Amino acid sequence: MEIHLSVIIPVYQVENYLSRCIESVLIQDYDSYEIILVDDGSTDSSPIICDEYAQRFEHISVIHKENGGLSDARNVGVQHAKGKYIFFLDSDDWIIKTMFNDMKDIILSSKYDIIQFGVQKVYTKADIRREYLFKEHLFIGHESLESMLRSQEITSFSTDKLYRKELFVVNNIEFPKNAYYEDLGTIYKLLLVSQKVYYTNQIYYCYFMKNENAITKTWSDKKFKDMFRFFQDIYHVSTKVLDDDNRISKAYYNNGLVYLLMKLYEENKEDSKICKTILRELKLYRISPFQLKGYPNYIKYLFYRLHILKLSAKIKILIKNRQGQ
Repeated sequence: MEIHLSVIIPVYQVENYLSRCIESVLIQDYDSYEIILVDDGSTDSSPIICDEYAQRFEHISVIHKENGGLSDARNVGVQHAKGKYIFFLDSDDWIIKTMFNDMKDIILSSKYDIIQFGVQKVYTKADIRREYLFKEHLFIGHESLESMLRSQEITSFSTDKLYRKELFVVNNIEFPKNAYYEDLGTIYKLLLVSQKVYYTNQIYYCYFMKNENAITKTWSDKKFKDMFRFFQDIYHVSTKVLDDDNRISKAYYNNGLVYLLMKLYEENKEDSKICKTILRELKLYRISPFQLKGYPNYIKYLFYRLHILKLSAKIKILIKNRQGQ
């Protein structure tokens, strides 16, 4: 049977969630797919669970490898994928049972380079939050990149999309190894080489919002530097392909920079080198606050221009500390 879709599931220390993830794929009313479980050096029972599923289902394969991180696991999965399209599913998340059947005709038509769908965030069974959904739309050429830069339909996340495998292979695109925010550093490259990107507002992906501990939420210097580097890369690339006097690129860049600046203030890193660099970039690429209207960090940028962003960060920390008492 011809494989139309390769579901790549990176696996690392997820023994409590892995079966739910895999079962959500197995119940799909669609046959022309494979599941590739990439065990990234797990030390819990995840490898055993992977092997058990592979023994029971011939369309499930397992790759056991040394720990190399999420990007490396995804890259290995792409290398072994046999399908025309690729779907990245995180092992603690799951998908709606009608997803593959609903998208069957789109997949078989092979008309689109990328298909993006809706996501819902699951905190508890009673607390499920859906992202804002736009109207269905077909993007041609660099329109999809422009949509991402405007923070509209197209996101910079990897798990809410199906990708034509050729995008990775022909263009030598890989997820960046040893880096945080690997999606941010990859999706824009895929959009750049895509001719047709289809957006559907149907929700198919369930993103599990686990209770993270304080260590997980802490921002390290590397996290700041990686995100800043990717924002820079996206800005410089987009200025070369979009014919709009860099207005959209600058707005996107400032939106990202002021987000980082707020996080730096919240982490008491206002004297750090990266903070000074971001302040310098904000001054160099300064725009009118109204150019950020509609962007996620519009208010933060307004506070920055009014010189009260640092104060708002301190107030936010104070409120959070009091709530935790």
